[in-house]
Amino acid sequence: MTKPITKEELWSKVQAEFFTKLGRVTFSTYIEPLKPITLEDTSLTLSVPSDMAQDIIDQWDREYSMDFVQFAMTIADGFIKPDLQIAQPKTTAAAPTLDNLPFTRESDLNPDFTFEKFVIGSGNENAYAVARAVADEPGQVYNPYLIYGGVGLGKTHLMQAIGNAYAASTPSAHIKYATAEDFLNDFTESLRAGDGATAAFKQEYRSVDLLLVDDIQFWSGKEKVQEEFFNTFNVLTKNGKQIVMTSDKLPTEIVDLQTRLTSRFEAGIMMDIQKPDLPTRVAILQNLSESDGLTIPNDVLELIAEKIDSNVRSLEGAFHKFEASLRYMNKPATKETAQQILGDLNINQGFKITVERIQQVVADYYMQTIDDLKSSSRKKDLVTARHVAMYLTRTLTNESLPDIGRAFGGRDHSSVLHATTKITEKSESDPRTKEMLDALTDEIKNGK
Repeated sequence: MTKPITKEELWSKVQAEFFTKLGRVTFSTYIEPLKPITLEDTSLTLSVPSDMAQDIIDQWDREYSMDFVQFAMTIADGFIKPDLQIAQPKTTAAAPTLDNLPFTRESDLNPDFTFEKFVIGSGNENAYAVARAVADEPGQVYNPYLIYGGVGLGKTHLMQAIGNAYAASTPSAHIKYATAEDFLNDFTESLRAGDGATAAFKQEYRSVDLLLVDDIQFWSGKEKVQEEFFNTFNVLTKNGKQIVMTSDKLPTEIVDLQTRLTSRFEAGIMMDIQKPDLPTRVAILQNLSESDGLTIPNDVLELIAEKIDSNVRSLEGAFHKFEASLRYMNKPATKETAQQILGDLNINQGFKITVERIQQVVADYYMQTIDDLKSSSRKKDLVTARHVAMYLTRTLTNESLPDIGRAFGGRDHSSVLHATTKITEKSESDPRTKEMLDALTDEIKNGK
């Protein structure tokens, strides 16, 4: 370590970085309870409350220890690692049994993910309406329910809001939330542990009243887990139990997802969530400001909302960085402070990515016009240009397949899917195509 610093100063600055990265809820759970004890050479010892030690330590082992090292490297100009110590003597862990295998633990829902805290806008109002109906009558309407859309648009929030609402109205209900990766890991662990564990796994997932599964695109190409979920799906729906899932794309777009699963999902209802419009983004920031007890002028919130239009997660991340500057650096809640934060995030650089900009850049590259891209012409060069433009729209924006099809002359979603699949396969096998796509992406983002 080359920069002198006290343990309190180091931990305070690291906390500010974690607050920006994680947000208030996760920060208060996994970071705030820790206290600095000693700072010696390359190690900061942190005290962990005994009543929540295992949960905190597990989370730090999975993710936060590496974040800490990176933050400390920037703050202290040297390598410092965290050393977590439980405040009270650690009790001996019980020997593994069917009762304490990981997959038999109840999956907690985030209490902040409620319908009341979900900001409704034009991009999510339909998905919200269906979610409300599912929560009111689980297993009776819209079963299964699949929410799909780009990263950070609120799919998990809406799905867990269903669980929280159902839990409030029916306290005795057995509700299970798991990511697709959790389901895979639980299934794998049950196979490793033997027949008894396999039976316990099936009991855990097939005896629920409501099953919530996040990010099913994770099962792409994983045949065994797909087969297991297919069987679980059949048992639950046969018994009138509700299934809700999220994905970053339609089932037909998930590579190597079994057709029988796709058909099961399509038998229910699928709703997409799109990027929030400006009024929705402002409302999201107002909610965050109020929930965190801050008074921030509307013109400041509007500035942040105008500059960040990609997704809710990015918007919240910028807000938390802004909030950290107010709380930990005593900055004023002004447009100047917001501009500084946006500059640090490189928000002011580059062009706004829209379907129209992508169409223009691609049309110029292929010496065509936007009208040509939207036309019904099947000339080879024009078809290639149209496919490339559709592919880039799909990868650089959060537009849904139907919306992309409409933007390209009223084509249906299957045409867009065909185009994106074709260009994806070509880019993976042809380095020149990948180089061309990278160049177009750079031009679209930065005008270079």
